[in-house]
Amino acid sequence: MKRRDFLKKSLLGIGLATINTSNAQPSPKEKKVRIKTRLSTFDHVSEPSREIPVVAQADIVVIGGGPAGVASALSAAKSGASVILVERYTYLGGLWTGGEVLPVLNTMGVDAAGQRTAAIKGVMTDITQRLFNMGMAIHPQNPRTDPEATKYVLAEMLHDQGVQVIYHSWASQVVKEGDRIDSIVIECKSGRLAIRGKFFIDCSGDGDVFCWAGEDFEERKHHIGVMWRIGNASHSKMGGPTPIKGVRLMHTDGEMNQDGLDVFNLSRLQYNMRKYMWEQTEKARQQEGCEDLFMLDSPSQLGVRCTRVLKSHHRVTMDDSMHFTKYDDIIGMSGGSASFVYQGKKYRGTERPVWQIPYRSLLPHKTPNLLVAGRCFDFDEALTYDAREIGTCFVTGQAAGTAAGLAVSRRTSAQDVEVPVLQQELKKQGVLL
Repeated sequence: MKRRDFLKKSLLGIGLATINTSNAQPSPKEKKVRIKTRLSTFDHVSEPSREIPVVAQADIVVIGGGPAGVASALSAAKSGASVILVERYTYLGGLWTGGEVLPVLNTMGVDAAGQRTAAIKGVMTDITQRLFNMGMAIHPQNPRTDPEATKYVLAEMLHDQGVQVIYHSWASQVVKEGDRIDSIVIECKSGRLAIRGKFFIDCSGDGDVFCWAGEDFEERKHHIGVMWRIGNASHSKMGGPTPIKGVRLMHTDGEMNQDGLDVFNLSRLQYNMRKYMWEQTEKARQQEGCEDLFMLDSPSQLGVRCTRVLKSHHRVTMDDSMHFTKYDDIIGMSGGSASFVYQGKKYRGTERPVWQIPYRSLLPHKTPNLLVAGRCFDFDEALTYDAREIGTCFVTGQAAGTAAGLAVSRRTSAQDVEVPVLQQELKKQGVLL
């Protein structure tokens, strides 16, 4: 073929290809959906549609491996269900371990007779007792634990119960079929993948899953701080004791009224907190006898306290908690630890009443195969301090995992779980009702 003819035919082919492409009509499935964000934007980019491979499936998928997620996964697995837990970090325990929020608070409260009593038992006591037996916990009431020992114990307990933990994976979206969640999408070093489940428990701490699922919620700002440990600190009076001799726990409340869902704000706070931790540790070294003191470690998580709160079938209020309100659908209790003000009167932490948590406060309105546990179940703003504590997270997590196990075994929705049966199962696990 002559060069002129070859070029002519080649150009004609290109022109036809161009014409065919420009005339092609996009299928309805390729309709673009503009992603909403709370951040300021100056442009958008288009991502090509793609099929996401499903790489794992289970009866129950738990998103988030903090205290609520661990309690959910353990309780769900004990029901006989297959369980997958997805965790974005390299360890379990969330802020309890990675954030170095070592005290397990709210385990005690005052009953209606005015007596100080235990408020929380169950998975939490199983875990902390193992740590006490290892010499890695101090303070029988409101235990304070060693973070590395805790990471080890949590991993062993989930492994022994047959829970599949997928680390290094950040849940980024849900895929729904009708009103039910079919799968969650994760981002990880293996790419974008999907995990399918029959039932899901949102223990993300920020309500990510119920947000993506279309549930109603309330956004809240709170102070974001940081905790860290210093070593060679036997002679220092700064911070508080830990189970390890010469290691003390440092803390700052940080900045007030902060948005924990704004990545730029979190990045700013991360720098400020890093600077603060180092400079405070250097300041501590100036104390007499503390010249060899050093920063032992810093947390891998900022102390985000509250972001999204579910709008459930019942919001627990501060008034409820102060007047011993009783619920027919109680799934656990909590107490308190810090001093607080209620109706103009200041109370010590030791005066805090025991308060009940109803199943309805974990229950979304629209999604039949979803439950919520941890610091984003439904409570009013005045109750934030106690509702988000580690002890309370264990309570809601254990209830959600047990309820999910019942829902799967009986092929029912979260809304149709029989509360008396749920309560009976929780009592068998040692939960105080």
